Amino acid sequence: MKTINFIKLLLAFITVQLCINNTYGQSKDFLMGRYDYTRDTSLIKVPTQFARNNVYVKKETYRAFVKMRTAALQAGIDLQIISGTRSFKDQCAKWESKWTASQFANIKVPQQKVIQLLRWWSMPGTSRHHWGTDLDLNNMKPAYYHTPAGKKLYNWLLNNAPKFGFEQPFSANRPSGYQEEKWHWSYVPLSKNYLKAYVKQITYADISGFKGAQSAKDIEVIRNWVLGVNPRCK
Repeated sequence: MKTINFIKLLLAFITVQLCINNTYGQSKDFLMGRYDYTRDTSLIKVPTQFARNNVYVKKETYRAFVKMRTAALQAGIDLQIISGTRSFKDQCAKWESKWTASQFANIKVPQQKVIQLLRWWSMPGTSRHHWGTDLDLNNMKPAYYHTPAGKKLYNWLLNNAPKFGFEQPFSANRPSGYQEEKWHWSYVPLSKNYLKAYVKQITYADISGFKGAQSAKDIEVIRNWVLGVNPRCK
């Protein structure tokens, strides 16, 4: 009887762990975007009145965004999600289109080209957008944030987004990583855990399958870009 009860408890524990892994998605495939986010039940498609295209995010991220958006409306700001979850395949398409773009055609050394691309575009398998926690909001052009509307939006986010769990991962004055992105906000109650899991599980051998992947280790993309974020996002 004790053996049977132990087996039942063990099976129950395994079931709970599988549910947790499915919900919080800390497998390598999840962390690197190698999954179909449109079929993952821990994500939700954002209603079109809140997003400009087909956007999926974690359900927890969505609930927090809706609360933040409601507060922003009271200040006359209509928050819209431009981009949410992106898969490894999505990121590959964007990355490789830039790799072959005319503006980078004269860069013959792969490491140099990778560093230029990494000013704005994440390597496939290294993007925070794989996790369903990160949002691009309203306008992704740096010049917009020098306009009155852009300044109003950004100042509101700086002062209020943390109240709802969101932080700006690519803030100004970091020693490494991407250019500042005033439109990019991360739901840190989830993304902090995913970042820790990423650093623990992902190796440079896992980062492969696209042009320039061989340079990931040489430039230490995990240390300098994946971890090159606002300390409040770690």
